[in-house]
Amino acid sequence: MPSVDVVSTLNQQSLYGSSKSAPQSGQKLGKSEFMSLLITQLRHQNPLEPMDNEDFIAQLSQFSSLEQLEGMRQSVDESVVLQRSLGQSMAVGLLGKQVTIPGESISLGSSGSAVLGYTLDEGADVRIEIKNVQGAVVRTLAPGAQPMGNQKVIWDGKDDRGNALPEGNYTYHVLAVGGGDRQVSVSPFFEGRVDSVRFSDDGILLTIGGIEVPISKVRMIQ
Repeated sequence: MPSVDVVSTLNQQSLYGSSKSAPQSGQKLGKSEFMSLLITQLRHQNPLEPMDNEDFIAQLSQFSSLEQLEGMRQSVDESVVLQRSLGQSMAVGLLGKQVTIPGESISLGSSGSAVLGYTLDEGADVRIEIKNVQGAVVRTLAPGAQPMGNQKVIWDGKDDRGNALPEGNYTYHVLAVGGGDRQVSVSPFFEGRVDSVRFSDDGILLTIGGIEVPISKVRMIQ
């Protein structure tokens, strides 16, 4: 429940008659206590010097604001709970679904191969560098000339010497060169099945092919 500072809300001297019975500085006042103190103030006011109308209206206005703030906070709390519940339900519904995520990360699994996806803004000559977690280039692929649009290249999981690489996470960089040796814009992405969902303080995280990504990054659901 919202609360207001007693010192800033009511005139303590007129309400209690002395500072000894006034609340301590910083003490909080709720809606019920506010109305109770206001009634007490009216009962014990000096008949020869009744409360000023402006002061009375100001205190009633603060009481009304207190009620409105309480209602607003309750509405916000309910909206947050509803939004969280809807987000979690949607995330659970993605289990087993095929999704597309933008990014250069890939996971090399037990199958021994991985699919590298990217979108070309225009036709270009393409070369791909695959790096391990230390950032070292382990394989270079040269698909050559490719048209504009979504492209997929299968990596066999081997290095440049033909040796099978261990399972784990890798990254890839796509270099695309168009006519006149112009660099063409590339948007990498990877596709995979949602294997698990985790709810954390940072939001909802999906595990896709061994890689954990925020649900907000999902670009397409199949």
